[in-house]
Amino acid sequence: MARLSACDWLGRNDGLWQRMVTSVKVLVTGAGGFIGPHVVRYLRKRGHEVVGLDVRRVEEPNFIQADLTDLEAMVQACFGTDAICHLGGVGDVYLALEKPYMATAANVTGTANVMEAALANSVGKVVYASTWEVYGEPQYQPLDEDHPCRPHHPYNITKLAGERVALAYDRFKGVQTVALRLGTAYGPGMRPNSVFSIFIDRAAKGQPLTIKGSGEQSRQFAHVRDVARAFALAVESELRQAVFNIVGDESVSIKRLAELVTAELPTQVIYEEARAGDIAPAEVSTARAKEQLGWQPQVAFEDGLSELIASRVSARAMVEKAE
Repeated sequence: MARLSACDWLGRNDGLWQRMVTSVKVLVTGAGGFIGPHVVRYLRKRGHEVVGLDVRRVEEPNFIQADLTDLEAMVQACFGTDAICHLGGVGDVYLALEKPYMATAANVTGTANVMEAALANSVGKVVYASTWEVYGEPQYQPLDEDHPCRPHHPYNITKLAGERVALAYDRFKGVQTVALRLGTAYGPGMRPNSVFSIFIDRAAKGQPLTIKGSGEQSRQFAHVRDVARAFALAVESELRQAVFNIVGDESVSIKRLAELVTAELPTQVIYEEARAGDIAPAEVSTARAKEQLGWQPQVAFEDGLSELIASRVSARAMVEKAE
């Protein structure tokens, strides 16, 4: 990755000592989604030139509207780019289950197009947004990156297929690639249908929170700022053909999430029949990311949740005031 321009000295908070970073031009696909905008802002904060891309129009500077399934458009979008953070595609597990053909087109064909565009433009690095859910049923725990991948859900299947395609472009065609297997991200800008958004919005209105099943199902939620930092570290690294788990250190159950939300926004919690197709909880290891990428979570879950509650309540109050 060329163009020496700015030096960014990183301290202990980034898990690395005094690491000198070269400023590069980065294309971020999925820049109109949830995680994408945070990656864009974090990369710019570190001195990189960033261009966002999404199928939807976003009123932001340095933005390209393009469809991942259009190879010609992707080749044009990648012109002059040093690195790509590929977060675009179908990221909604419920949409993927409802429309597997759509998830396949975006997550598999779309990723192949991104990689082909990277090859055509001699892009130096691609960082692919995968998911820890590619592992499927745990054969042992904690799940490390060497655990077999046997997904069953259309979302997880298509994300693994995209990951394998991306890494194949590294192995056989020389496009340096890192895959980040993300935990469930949370933070400002979450989708309205996320459990965080639903719980907070309902509690703010004094409506009961509904938990499907026992509520013991848990996730190692990762704050979106921690996720964005992982992408930046991957872009700036010399790593290739590498896969890393990027999840929170703490496993939080849905029941615990509801308790924390109702502690700040008191309301009732009710339980209903479990939902079919939910991924079983599992312990996921981040040891490799800490050792090789210099990444570890920095935002404590309760702190991140309190921040999210405050931001959503504030945004809701502004909307109501405007009405």
